[in-house]
Amino acid sequence: MKFLDNILYLGFAEMVQAIVNATGKEKEKVEVYLRKAKSTGTKCWAFMNDPDDRRKVLIKYENLKDEYKEMVKELFGNPYDYMAKEPIKRMVQPDQKAEAFFLSYAYNDNKFLPTEHITKYVKAASWLNMLNDINQNKKLIKKQLNLNLDQFWFHVCDIIKSEGIDLPASYQRLRNKMNEYQQKGYACLIDWRFGNSLAKKIDDDVLKKLLEHPNQYDDVMLCYLYNSWAKQNGKEAIGARIVGLRRKEWEHEIIAGREGWNAFNEKYVRQVKGLPARTMHPLALVESDDYNFNYYFTDPDMQGGSKDLQRYVGYIVADSSIGLVLGASYRHAKAPVFDMVRIAWIDAMYYIRSITGGDQWYLPFEVKADHWNRKNSFPFFNSIARFVKPAVGNKHRGYIEQLFGSDHAKRAEKLAAHNELNYNGNNLTARRTGVNVEALKANAKRRPLTGDHASGQINKFLYYMRNIPSITKSDLEAPSREAMFKHRWNGLNEAQKRSITDLQFLHLFGFAHSPQGRSVTITNRGIEPVINGTKYSYDLPDYVSMQHLIGSKVTVVYDPYDMSRVLITDHDNIRFVAKEANLQPRALVYQYDGSRQALDMILNEKKAQVNKVAALSAARTHEIDSKAILLAGLAPKELLAASEQAYREESIQAGNTHLPEMTEVEEDAFNVYKNIFNR
Repeated sequence: MKFLDNILYLGFAEMVQAIVNATGKEKEKVEVYLRKAKSTGTKCWAFMNDPDDRRKVLIKYENLKDEYKEMVKELFGNPYDYMAKEPIKRMVQPDQKAEAFFLSYAYNDNKFLPTEHITKYVKAASWLNMLNDINQNKKLIKKQLNLNLDQFWFHVCDIIKSEGIDLPASYQRLRNKMNEYQQKGYACLIDWRFGNSLAKKIDDDVLKKLLEHPNQYDDVMLCYLYNSWAKQNGKEAIGARIVGLRRKEWEHEIIAGREGWNAFNEKYVRQVKGLPARTMHPLALVESDDYNFNYYFTDPDMQGGSKDLQRYVGYIVADSSIGLVLGASYRHAKAPVFDMVRIAWIDAMYYIRSITGGDQWYLPFEVKADHWNRKNSFPFFNSIARFVKPAVGNKHRGYIEQLFGSDHAKRAEKLAAHNELNYNGNNLTARRTGVNVEALKANAKRRPLTGDHASGQINKFLYYMRNIPSITKSDLEAPSREAMFKHRWNGLNEAQKRSITDLQFLHLFGFAHSPQGRSVTITNRGIEPVINGTKYSYDLPDYVSMQHLIGSKVTVVYDPYDMSRVLITDHDNIRFVAKEANLQPRALVYQYDGSRQALDMILNEKKAQVNKVAALSAARTHEIDSKAILLAGLAPKELLAASEQAYREESIQAGNTHLPEMTEVEEDAFNVYKNIFNR
């Protein structure tokens, strides 16, 4: 899509996509139809050559029939709205430092922020980072977005309003928040309930709520309603003229509620341009999708003719810049389950770490996927990186579909079945099967069995995808895709990498262990969950400072690839990484090198726990008024003697060289207590 003289045009391929998506017709037939319409000059189609590239054809959007406009909206959403918002959203990069700050933020005696608030604050910080960068280099607005300042801020405020970002949706209040953020940093985003002061609500919000009512009240009625509220809340009254001015000023914020989304959408005009995959750096875009492996396996436990036609379904995570498979999961079934998505991403994270140095986790900058299991998958993808919801049925949202059908993937898949001869070829809609069907059938009784044999072959296919040379007709000496990734990764600077901590990794990708919906209790033995029938034992990182957590109900979040550490959280005030317990030998004969030192460390920690409790108790005892103990009532002999001594010491420290004489009443009372204890 693009604009020429403020007129919206669709690309020829985009129009083909829209028709194919809506009607299900073959792509070739739709292309023939449009070319014929162009040559005959059909009235409802306004074609022109792209002035930037005469080889390309453009189609005028407003000249389309309503049915074709609906097809475009079904695929892309409202094109004006799409063109206006997407380039601005792409400028916002997730702030991992903000996430680390909010994850570790503590208040009110080591309480932590709820997870939902962390997500909200990180998103707000990411937007403020982008806005402050733009504010320092305003030329980027014209250069990258082709907008003037007024248009840019208009779109920004509207996105904040429509997407519920935790920032002011009016220009002036947003600029004030930007200035506050520059001065105070991440802390200014935290709600007053978590140790921060809440910004005072202003009357603009009340007036906006009245203005956006779908009944479209006139200015005089709105003035009356607002002034009734203002009188009850100690605010100044306003006139109908002020209401009219504000209605025009805030039109971009209230028009959706006041006039409807159609009116709102018609206000937006924006051009969106995409970059080819080869221009992206590694992990700039990562895509994921389900994939049916093109192999037949034999299930010996099945009866009937289908026992030799068993298949595996997988879920693949791939880097789009190179087409490198980063991670995968699979199972013997016809359809995937959501846990396969999470396992595939964990597998990808481990693979990325292994080829980038082996000691650091890295996240992608953007994620793309389809609508499958959107209830679970969309929030998961949003937590990893920037995720834009794709149009329903859009098979051209990125590059992973092309990867599955590429020559490279077919080579890897065939090589992995070179001896097994169980590769079943292309799907039924393909023009060619890509395999000798007679040989496939003849080898049916010698196919690999489901289970370990099948897993071995699938793992071999994934290995080939990464490590066979990525050759083409023009380059028969090309390196593997893994080697290409490593080479390009080593040329990146730190700003082009998104590193995260191990705590963040567990927070994003870990599996929550909830046995029968119950929590796990922290004891003086640490945390001891039973996960998948195996009992694990984890120690608190510091028993001295964390002993107050004993008895707390928590959730154990674990990494199925590495059970040596887990994330412990109650999703509210408790959040830390616990490591596997260091078990000590019970008998001297079983001691080993270093076991005594480890035991000494544990014993010293236990001693420190006792000393801490004793010190706190002593501090509380010292604060007791010794004179009050002497005179207040019956007390043990030892405490009475200690109080008498403390009373005398206090008097000396106060500057008296001689002990003050007790009053007659004090002396009588003291002697009564002394006589009682001396009996």
